[in-house]
Amino acid sequence: MLEELIGTKLTVRAGRGLALTAQGRATAEMVHDAFQRLREASIRLSAHQDPGLIRLGAPGAFAARWLSARINRFEADHPEYRVQLITDPTPESLHRFQLDIEIRFMPAPPQGVQTLELLSESLTPAVAPQLLHPDAERVNWRAAVEALPLVHHERTGGEPVGPSWAQWLEHRGVRRQDTLSGDRYNRHDHVLEAACQGRGLALARRSLAEPDIKAGRLVFLIGAGVTPLGWGYHLLWPEGRALHNAARRLKDFLMDEARPFETPGL
Repeated sequence: MLEELIGTKLTVRAGRGLALTAQGRATAEMVHDAFQRLREASIRLSAHQDPGLIRLGAPGAFAARWLSARINRFEADHPEYRVQLITDPTPESLHRFQLDIEIRFMPAPPQGVQTLELLSESLTPAVAPQLLHPDAERVNWRAAVEALPLVHHERTGGEPVGPSWAQWLEHRGVRRQDTLSGDRYNRHDHVLEAACQGRGLALARRSLAEPDIKAGRLVFLIGAGVTPLGWGYHLLWPEGRALHNAARRLKDFLMDEARPFETPGL
């Protein structure tokens, strides 16, 4: 029927099946693009029909450990708004109207988007309290990092893991021979979970370690000194697209929530 409508042959016989002609392949691409535009228009229309809906994309670990509890508070304070959280979205999601705002972990924002730095990430040693001496009034961080087992975060994909334990100890002037010993994990949330279970010291991202610190599962050894990671969490939305009122309120709320994490690196 489509061949009759456009007056050209779109398929040819190939063995027991059919194959697209050159015109057929071109038509298939155009039809795919047309359906994609229809889908995007439908998403835009549904967003306009629900002005209180905010579609927010974020890395999975950050969403689970830092973002979710804050979204709960935002929705409790603003019952007229509803946040739909999408973890680990594709890079295209932001520009296809599947997201209003995306939180992306990166060293610097890309071109073609409007951005605000939400928080800069930093590392500090963290450990389960059961590994520390229960009678000590004050933790001797130097003695702890010289003696306790180490938990390592190894690089996978594009994200940084920060300095290795060997680099961190050398920078702090701490001598230790077995800097390569200990458990190794390729995800930072797994590093933190291992540290909570008493597997050793972790160089923890402050934002991701927050729920464990608050619950008493981990303690920071150095309260006033952190190591900047060089990457941060950025709020992104497409250039030329104004945030609707609900998304703007969420953006302002998250920026306020992130301020306590802006600790100078030492």
